Amino acid sequence: MRKFFFVLLSVCFIQGGIVSAATIKIGVVGPRTGSAAAEGTAFDEGIALALDAIKAKGGIHGNPVEVVFEDTGGGPEKAAAAFEKLVSKDKVAIVLGESHSSAALAEIEVAKRYNTPFIVAEAWADSIMEKNYPSVFRAGPYNTDVVNSTIAKFIQEGHFKKVSIVAENSDWGKGIGALTDAALKREKIEHSLIEVDQNAKDFYSALNKVKAEKPDLVLAYIYSFGLHTFVSQARELGVSPNALVLDGAGPPSLWAEFWANVGKAGEGELFISPMHESVQPNPEAKVFWSAYQKKFGKTPSDYKIRSAYSTVLLAADALTRAKSLQANDVITALEHSNFSSPTGKIVFGTKPGVIHFHQWSPQMLAVQWQNHQQVVVFPKNVATGKMVLTK
Repeated sequence: MRKFFFVLLSVCFIQGGIVSAATIKIGVVGPRTGSAAAEGTAFDEGIALALDAIKAKGGIHGNPVEVVFEDTGGGPEKAAAAFEKLVSKDKVAIVLGESHSSAALAEIEVAKRYNTPFIVAEAWADSIMEKNYPSVFRAGPYNTDVVNSTIAKFIQEGHFKKVSIVAENSDWGKGIGALTDAALKREKIEHSLIEVDQNAKDFYSALNKVKAEKPDLVLAYIYSFGLHTFVSQARELGVSPNALVLDGAGPPSLWAEFWANVGKAGEGELFISPMHESVQPNPEAKVFWSAYQKKFGKTPSDYKIRSAYSTVLLAADALTRAKSLQANDVITALEHSNFSSPTGKIVFGTKPGVIHFHQWSPQMLAVQWQNHQQVVVFPKNVATGKMVLTK
């Protein structure tokens, strides 16, 4: 567990009619250990920036704010325990975060049981929001939207004739793989779907099948460092650069270890991301970019930094408008969100019975590594360059 906090002179805060000067606690869940531990660092940086912004505004009605981060390791059992600790022991008013769908699916059951407001930041499985739990919101991408609004259109506009889908057998991988399979069937684009183990150490068997199919695009729905292995072995076996490889998740292509692990195989690789320095949807995005560079002395890479930053500020906005720490008041405030975040204007769907209930998602981009630089190649209206086939 790690805690982030700032100290202000506390003033009165109304909590269900009781005057309180207690510190307001926001809980965060996400991986600090395990195969995606790098995301813990990304979340840390986003949290630190958000707390700076909250402090600059005088806190929430003048009260000090503390963020309590619990490590989920990306696993369901540990995630459920972490969420329960935040609610029952740390007494947080709201929880946000997570980047693994299997972990989020366990966490939403705890959120439902305790009626705790929960903002999912980066877990994409459709099934997370299909249950329509009143206390659960998602301010981030989800599989159906990523496939239909970005990947399928990218394939169509890129005039790809033959696609190989390689999807890990996680909740996210199986979900996005099946959705892509259905989308390409609708568009009558020739393709195959190959499932691999999410803990696989190599992908030679799957890649040899891909090589025999001779696709011009490979969709790699593989998370963590496994994606690095896949990209490297695709070049080793000659699958790429004859076929372009697109990382359907994004962050593993941005981690510091990417180039060390993949070498020249990284040139020309594509990945999905909602963030690029040249694509700023609003003034808040520019504020984030500038504040990050000032605080950390570098350019933000992993978009989950911005996701954590945005959701902490969204939570603070809801708590401020609720003027209460009571769960139902905070949930109502979230339902009435109209919040300008660096990822866009967050407004949640409120119609029950559909996947859009309590859902908001940012615009996603297709980005390509060209000479170690990130070039946006889709959508065309925000592209910073053209897609290339790197030999």
